[in-house]
Amino acid sequence: MDGIRTELESYPEVSFIDHLGFSDFLASVIQDYQNAYREETGKDAVLGKADPMRMLLYTCAMMIYQGYQYVDYSGKMGLLKYSTGEYLDQLASLKRIRRLEPQPASTTFRFTLSKAQKEVIGIPKGTRARAGDLFFATTLYAEIPVGEETVDVPAVCLSTGTAGNGYLPGEINVLVDPVNYVDRIENLTETAGGTDREDDDALAERVYLAPQGYSVAGPEGAYRFWVRSYSQLVQDCFVTSESPGEVDIYVLLEDGELPGEDFISGLQDFLDDETRRPLTDHVVVKAPQTVEYTIEGTYYISRDRQEMAAVIQKQVEAARDEFIRWQKSAIARDINPSRLIYGLVAAGAKWVDLKSPGFQKMEGASVAVASGVNLAYGGVQDE
Repeated sequence: MDGIRTELESYPEVSFIDHLGFSDFLASVIQDYQNAYREETGKDAVLGKADPMRMLLYTCAMMIYQGYQYVDYSGKMGLLKYSTGEYLDQLASLKRIRRLEPQPASTTFRFTLSKAQKEVIGIPKGTRARAGDLFFATTLYAEIPVGEETVDVPAVCLSTGTAGNGYLPGEINVLVDPVNYVDRIENLTETAGGTDREDDDALAERVYLAPQGYSVAGPEGAYRFWVRSYSQLVQDCFVTSESPGEVDIYVLLEDGELPGEDFISGLQDFLDDETRRPLTDHVVVKAPQTVEYTIEGTYYISRDRQEMAAVIQKQVEAARDEFIRWQKSAIARDINPSRLIYGLVAAGAKWVDLKSPGFQKMEGASVAVASGVNLAYGGVQDE
């Protein structure tokens, strides 16, 4: 996403009022008044700062300039670089794209009987289980055959958004709607896939990529467009071909999270639609490989800033965490210690004695993940 936004930002700035600032506009209004006064009276109009006429002109100029601002804003809302909110939705409609609405998290439930029965046990569609204040419900009718004790059934959270994500296997285990002979219920997979409404940056990226998806996928950009269209959880994807006729798509979710089995399966089914891929393409969705690195070093603070030592330490910790997040938020992003040092110094460190990581080129579908962090405060130093 950073790449598309950066590309949009590289386009020239546009102003529908010729970059006119308020100070220049006010000066022109006052000058016009003085010119008109001279033409009518033959005298110069001297307007002091507290002159009532100057204050009147200032008030009028401010009101008129607000109108200028609306003109500039309205014009920019028709350009992808600036457009937001409902204006961006209208731009997207020109490409037949709609903003992705909130989606519920999903998982798979396993229903277990107290013992095998001599009759089929039906599990009604919509059977609910609870985790805290959130409810999940099965999406299909299922049956436990005679002589068997378990059945696995897909389920979704009854509340949309990200709140339903992150429940580990076994954490959803309170059956709300009793089923005869069912002794236990539990989720087999970590809940995932819950999303909030698509934000402006993600929608703008899909609008930008839309021309590559007018037919079916094929070029890399077209596959990227369809992957982005599946879920706003997708932060990055890497498209390659590891064997003839095969399209390998590696997906990374927001905050650098790796996709789970349910997400991969859902995206696989979405891309396998023949309206989205060439008939001859065999599409395989995968999670990227992780490459571990460690952060080890010591940072120092200048003595003339020692009164701010506690504040700077917190800022340095925040900069460190931001680097870790940035490093794992894109596939094939090189491990770049220079960016870490830059962030730490910008946060207030005088200098950083960084032992690791060293620069490392990332190859293929890999993501750098911090496995250990030991960034120590070394105290204050003289300039």
